Amino acid sequence: MYRFFVQPQVNRFKQSIVGYETLIRESRDGRWQLPKDFSAISLACQLTLLQRCVDTLRLKSHYLGFNLNRTQIQDPEVVQHLIHFQQRAFPVRLVVELTEEVCGSPKDAACVLDRIRTLHEGGVQVSLDDVGTGENQFSAISPLLPYVSELKLAMQNFRHDNNADAIPKALHDWRQISADNGLRFVIEGVETQADQQMLDDLNIGLRQGYYYGKPHLLFYRGELNRTSRIEKNA
Repeated sequence: MYRFFVQPQVNRFKQSIVGYETLIRESRDGRWQLPKDFSAISLACQLTLLQRCVDTLRLKSHYLGFNLNRTQIQDPEVVQHLIHFQQRAFPVRLVVELTEEVCGSPKDAACVLDRIRTLHEGGVQVSLDDVGTGENQFSAISPLLPYVSELKLAMQNFRHDNNADAIPKALHDWRQISADNGLRFVIEGVETQADQQMLDDLNIGLRQGYYYGKPHLLFYRGELNRTSRIEKNA
């Protein structure tokens, strides 16, 4: 059995939740765990679960994030299903969060650009995740910027790479790139009061992380808001 966990995205300065990122989990051995094989989960299954999230959060959330990698987004049927889903989900805005991944060839990169343009024209917003780390450097993603709505910088990626000292400059640089292109700028991995103060000082309001809320099982509309018999841990 699969369910979506959700993690809130907040506007610090307005003291409000603006959206949620959806994170799929699988029930195994009485626990919610990362799926063994993400590719085994059909898009139809994920969109059915996502529709239940929309029905539950419609009055609470402007944006609902849904993760895809660059291989998945190259499938034209996936793109069309997402466009049709957005038409049903409005006024909730579906945000396809494109995770960091190496394109296998220039042909793949051109295909990703074409699919993102199609999503944009179809009313689906796209977020580029993990900017500033791995393959998602400015030179690689700049062709995509006219067709995306959001950039996400994950501070935890820098920490995992033992490069935490680079976080302040990365925040400054990517904030400017976002502003220059009229994009939302969301910071992931906010974990401490010190993190919050650093973002306050930089006037970056959109945030996500354990400091504001851990991923949690979403009880769908109509379900009793009770503790699940299955241990709820991401």
